Amino acid sequence: MPSPIGHALAGLAVGALIATRPGWRLLTVTALAAALPDADFFLPLRHRGPSHGLGAAVLAFAAALVVLSTGSHATRRWHTAAAVGLAYASHTLLDWLGADTSTPRGLMALWPLSTSFYISDLDVFQSVDRRYWTAGFWTRNTIAVLREIAILGPLVILSLWATRRRTARAQ
Repeated sequence: MPSPIGHALAGLAVGALIATRPGWRLLTVTALAAALPDADFFLPLRHRGPSHGLGAAVLAFAAALVVLSTGSHATRRWHTAAAVGLAYASHTLLDWLGADTSTPRGLMALWPLSTSFYISDLDVFQSVDRRYWTAGFWTRNTIAVLREIAILGPLVILSLWATRRRTARAQ
């Protein structure tokens, strides 16, 4: 499963593509939203459980709509909430595409419709090791994060470029 760095990069790419005006605040929020499902590590919840499902992404979208309900233009509010919800959902996609060495393998991607665990077995992203006491911890994780940057970094750059181009045309 990808690291928080990989998830944040995916959130940046989504925020840049979806929002009407992606400033640094929105990009920060979408990066955090993309990494948020892993907060279940610090809560008495099952990791890769309901917080990793698409239903949780819908809840993130709804929460963003509520937070933005006052003071912003309706179209901008919907675009911003969509960026937050899709950034959150990117976590599900990246984890589904990632290697998983723990049991049960996968994540509850279709929660609340299903509590089954799903995994693609494509292993696009390497599993990030959290056992810092094991030999090779730093080497394995450094390689995994560099791979995430190599895959997702160009997507962030292309998203930012496309948004600048779209904004320049609108002006």
